[in-house]
Amino acid sequence: MVEETNTDQKKKSLWQRLYRWWDSKEETEQKRLKSFIPLILYTVAFIYGVIYLSILNTVNRSKGMDAVKTWYGGDRPEIVRALTREKEDQENSFKKLIRKQVSGGR
Repeated sequence: MVEETNTDQKKKSLWQRLYRWWDSKEETEQKRLKSFIPLILYTVAFIYGVIYLSILNTVNRSKGMDAVKTWYGGDRPEIVRALTREKEDQENSFKKLIRKQVSGGR
């Protein structure tokens, strides 16, 4: 077999080098390495889920509700009460002329 130079190895694509590396492993070693695939996929999915849910809760923190609902659906009762109280206070402030309602939310 002809000895390959370093530049010849660099010219080959990543997939060719990966295939050659995989093909050089024994069958038992290949089975062992394949067994890590589900573990890696579940770990990535779990970490993605945790980061995604934390971002959702961070983004929606100022809205007064949970981005992640309770197990049975809907917001918790204390959150619903706080939201209705906040909405009533806002409507009452316009009725009392404490503040003037303007367009554009300013």
